[in-house]
Amino acid sequence: MKKKNLLLLITLLILFTLACSLFNPELVGEKEEAPTEIAAESAPVAEEAPVTHDGVCNNILYPLLPTQQMVYKSTSPEGEMQMGMTVAKVEGNFATIDMLDMSTGIVTQSTVECEEGIIKHFPSMTMGTILGDMLNGTMTMDYLSGYIAPTEETLVANNWDMAWTSEYVMNGEITMEDEGETMTVTIDNSPVKMDWKVVGTDESITVGAGTYTNAIKVSREMVVDASIDMGVMKLDSSLSINSNHWFAPYVGMVKMEFDEISISTQGMTFPVTLSETMELIEFRPAE
Repeated sequence: MKKKNLLLLITLLILFTLACSLFNPELVGEKEEAPTEIAAESAPVAEEAPVTHDGVCNNILYPLLPTQQMVYKSTSPEGEMQMGMTVAKVEGNFATIDMLDMSTGIVTQSTVECEEGIIKHFPSMTMGTILGDMLNGTMTMDYLSGYIAPTEETLVANNWDMAWTSEYVMNGEITMEDEGETMTVTIDNSPVKMDWKVVGTDESITVGAGTYTNAIKVSREMVVDASIDMGVMKLDSSLSINSNHWFAPYVGMVKMEFDEISISTQGMTFPVTLSETMELIEFRPAE
């Protein structure tokens, strides 16, 4: 039983980690054609995006302007996947994002909440496809307070030496199949806290989309205090997930990688190895 409990917790850890990477789309339909990936033998010097501060959702780290397109590649031990992102529209304090799974052509949609250039809540990526048939269920992460990206004016006013926090609450039910047995767990009002900090500016980083010489490096420490109901027993665990993110000003996130991950439960702490990276492979500025 202990082995299965640990396997389940590690699986949840992977889910939570990936679920906070970037997007959390809601299924809305299918798309017949996927945008093509830029193919190059060596990464070119990336074109700078037109710098404009107009728009309630046009943030220096997560700029969201209508018609802007980005393609990301996620790499993990389970394989690779590519996801295209198009900013469909911006209305009031919300931006609508269309997501395209490059392998299936399925389009999904989600909403980003903004406020005067601040990104309050950016949805996360559902990665059930990576876990295959082992995992089924639904998971929601509702915004409580804080923000994930301040404005450029705020960063400059703090001389780029700045830290901030965003908080959420997680709920849902997960069913996992392992060795012919089925386990269902419930996540009930589990708090999620993300601590962000600028740790570098004017960094040079090369990704599939090109080389960016003015990247902003931001570290994120995410703690999930998960209350897990397995039916026959309840477990309280704490997941600590540290990651690094690189942003090109008014382009967006160009790379993300995990740094240190651990899970604590029943008085024990277990380090977890998770080799997962995400990088920008194509960028098309807003027209």
